[in-house]
Amino acid sequence: MQTKIPHPYTIIFFLIIFVAILTYILPAGEFERYKDSEGRTLVKAGSYEIVKKNPQGIKGILMAPIKGSIDAAAVVGFVLIIGGAFGIIGATGAIEAGLNRAVTLLKGKELFIIPLSMLLFSLGGTIFGMCEETLPFYMIFIPLCMAMGYDSLTGFMIVFLSSSAGTSASTVNPFAVGIAQAIAELPPGSGVQYRAIQFCIYMIISVGFVIWYARRVKKNPEKSPMYELDKETKIFFSEKSDNSSNLITFTIRHGLILSGFAAGMCIMVWGLLARKWYIEEVSMVFLGIGLMGGLIARFDQKKIAESFVLGCKDLTCAAVIIGLARGVLIVARDGKIIDTVLFTAAGILNGLPKSLFAVLMLLIQNGIAFLVPSSSGHAALTIPVLAPLGDLVSVNRQIIVTAYQYGSGITNMFSPTSGTLMASLGVAKIPWNKWAYFILPLVVVYWIFAAVFLIVGVGMN
Repeated sequence: MQTKIPHPYTIIFFLIIFVAILTYILPAGEFERYKDSEGRTLVKAGSYEIVKKNPQGIKGILMAPIKGSIDAAAVVGFVLIIGGAFGIIGATGAIEAGLNRAVTLLKGKELFIIPLSMLLFSLGGTIFGMCEETLPFYMIFIPLCMAMGYDSLTGFMIVFLSSSAGTSASTVNPFAVGIAQAIAELPPGSGVQYRAIQFCIYMIISVGFVIWYARRVKKNPEKSPMYELDKETKIFFSEKSDNSSNLITFTIRHGLILSGFAAGMCIMVWGLLARKWYIEEVSMVFLGIGLMGGLIARFDQKKIAESFVLGCKDLTCAAVIIGLARGVLIVARDGKIIDTVLFTAAGILNGLPKSLFAVLMLLIQNGIAFLVPSSSGHAALTIPVLAPLGDLVSVNRQIIVTAYQYGSGITNMFSPTSGTLMASLGVAKIPWNKWAYFILPLVVVYWIFAAVFLIVGVGMN
């Protein structure tokens, strides 16, 4: 009998009920809070005191989703606008056409195809969390790699591993680190210099691993975990090879759209670093990129509006999860137990070295990512609790955000609850158990480096 994994909505709603029950059990308490010079709301250490209980019943449980959505309205709006903007860009076909053009230019250049292709996909991951957009490219890279004497895993890793590693080491990705920083009351894009270093290290590891594996399999094909299955996979992709011809042909308009996208990213990074922009300005830039892309593609007003709505629709699930997840915090806050939990956790963790605290946060985030694979929902669920906890033990909120992004990113590289992974494996005809067993050593390496990044980050603050 196959075990069914509950829907993230179900998991979060049960968390709301669980926290409501805790409001009857745990003592109520509160910290004093204050605004720092940058406008962030901080917890005043040593100010905790017991207050009168305010347990949350059925009314509190059922009102939590709407209260959470209202409380997180800025972040929910941010996600929907970004989604709408990408909906317009996606409808132009510019990203798909650009990648297809790059692949065409790289054909016959075996020495360069792996690192250059992985760089392209990883940039998509670190800049805008490229995930589902990669699905058409398995139909190109898997048969291409098999034709060059590699296996299906090599083609799969060129696409999936590079985009996933780039997403884990996000620099300005608005759907992961951007949302987390906004919730933590940090300027989106802050700390981008250190994150860029992390991204480069992650990509060196990723590219090095794929090149090593590709050469190993080419030398001895029987060393591939997919050796037997690839006999059928090769036939399947040869039958589907006509699909690659259906990919969008690159045009001058696509080039202009991608150039505008790149210019918009430069403007956004400048604004974040030089002008201390926040999510409102970031939304402005992405909306401008989307509208510009639609105009260059010669979309009429109806096409632009419909593409925007479809883009919002794609992220509706994430937006609702953010509201639901904030509902967990609302129940704990209204029940006055959130500060009790923080006080207790701080008492346990306060004596630990800050580096050990950061690594524990990474482990916690790894575990939560199994239950909540959505990066935006994961951030909404954990950052409101862990950011104040970091304040109490004198750990910078950037460290909490970094622990979240690696916890989510690394887990989603192999977790069966990750919809993107399972969809990608389905397209590539790779069984999940073979992928998980194969990738586990590299996941351990990724995790160790993530822990080192956190420890170094603690030392820098």
